[in-house]
Amino acid sequence: MKIILIVVYGLAAALVLICGFFYPAAVRWSYLGAAACGVYGVLSLIVAVRPLADGGKIAAWCWHGLSVLITVGLLLAYVLRQEVGWFLAAVGLAFFSVAVTLVFCLVLKPGGGVVDVR
Repeated sequence: MKIILIVVYGLAAALVLICGFFYPAAVRWSYLGAAACGVYGVLSLIVAVRPLADGGKIAAWCWHGLSVLITVGLLLAYVLRQEVGWFLAAVGLAFFSVAVTLVFCLVLKPGGGVVDVR
């Protein structure tokens, strides 16, 4: 699974960089977008190597996928409009994703669904 995650996030970063190559007005966005793909790729790899329940891994990877799409969209709005609020929203979403990943890694242990309270 680690190889698949590396390939998927690497291709996403490459696609964003190619967009910046063909559209010179979007060069800064392509660098920011590729960096966001790298950050979310690292978060996904952290989830892949941690001993988590399978459902927790899938939920975290889905969150990372949706979050990177939204983050790259917010960064595009930032570059096009030159308003710092879009950048702050993208950074805030990235920090929230780090917190979500931390919670998933600390709470969702394999076989941890049954609790005996006797």
